[in-house]
Amino acid sequence: MKEESKVLTEKETDQLVSDFFENYGSYFNRPYYLDVLAQPLAKQYLRPSSLKVCLAYQLLTKEWLKDKLKEESFLENENQRIYLESGELKNYLPKEDWDLASDYLFPGDKQAYLELTADKKKLLLPSNKRQQLQHFKTSLANCQSWQKLIYHIQANHADLSINWHFKNQSKLEVTLTGRKDHEHAFALKDPEAMEEEYDKFLANSKKKEVNYKKKIKEKVASSSLRGDLLARAIAQLAMRNDTRITPNNCLKILRGLSYPDYDVINHSDYDKLFRLLPNQEILQVIEEMQKDGLIAAEERFYSDYHVYYHELVPTDLTEEFLNAEAAEGSDLALLKELNESANKTDLSAFNVVKLSQELLQHPALVCVDQSYQAFIDQHDLAREYLKTRLQLTTNKFTKKYLRLLLEGDAEKSIPGQAVNA
Repeated sequence: MKEESKVLTEKETDQLVSDFFENYGSYFNRPYYLDVLAQPLAKQYLRPSSLKVCLAYQLLTKEWLKDKLKEESFLENENQRIYLESGELKNYLPKEDWDLASDYLFPGDKQAYLELTADKKKLLLPSNKRQQLQHFKTSLANCQSWQKLIYHIQANHADLSINWHFKNQSKLEVTLTGRKDHEHAFALKDPEAMEEEYDKFLANSKKKEVNYKKKIKEKVASSSLRGDLLARAIAQLAMRNDTRITPNNCLKILRGLSYPDYDVINHSDYDKLFRLLPNQEILQVIEEMQKDGLIAAEERFYSDYHVYYHELVPTDLTEEFLNAEAAEGSDLALLKELNESANKTDLSAFNVVKLSQELLQHPALVCVDQSYQAFIDQHDLAREYLKTRLQLTTNKFTKKYLRLLLEGDAEKSIPGQAVNA
């Protein structure tokens, strides 16, 4: 037997809608929902699967519900569902509400619905949906609490950069980064209590940052390599590249030897300038820098050849080292002294010989900067001293170096050849 259907009268429709909103009106608060959705954190924090259902209920209006009940016929003696399709709700909403809500909804979704009783006397909000709405209301309140904390953090993180992510719905991990990372996990609680907790974390992080910067400066200050040009070149290569800068590759780059990846690396200011220096001297400086913590070597695996190698990488000290004042007796300190002494006609013989001796101990300086030549040209005693040393030495590298000093052309070193002292 074919079941009969029933069309509700206008009076029945009005009564159903009126009773429904009287019984369940506390579950609906569209302005509150949309206020939370407008906050930047909402899309990241709120779960879309819950949001699309709960939001459909919030968009429900009396007008839409009346029209929906009027235009449909319902089977007698059966409970029936009335689905809240978002596309149909659109025409009953203010444009600004729909513009915001539509970002979160999926067209044609039918997870939100109401139930009409078999006797057509009651319109119900299902108990499982009531629980879902109550739970999601809590999620919205939590979202507001987290958003308030995020605004507070962004307004007060000062000179430390900030990064944060949710580990779960009730735990936020915040990282403040300066020269060091400072991490703290926040558990969901009263917004004011979280703000106070963050302020303490920030103050403590700033204090640790100052202490850490002080330690870095002290460590760099204790290194005798400050102002060493070869060390600066090695540090720059480590800072500017994130792959394939091994000790052997480093010396090839700095000495201008054959290196297959030369064109794809980020170069230092000193590439190819240290042709004069022996391989062992460059490797020795790399080793000293690692001992001082100015650079480090991390193990890498090169899958193409199934080999492990050690790559030079910067440490927390590297940038400070490049900006540090030159140490006494370093390349840059000697260069400064030579430039200051170049035009001094009253420089004592002792100081001339002393500076000439020091120049012999700094071949890296001659590779990089030719301004030392003004000192030799100005002081005949310096040239005579270097000539005498050239006549007396038997070391091939020293002879080569002395000839370059006297010729004033460090670029006449043996291109393409390794010179090993």
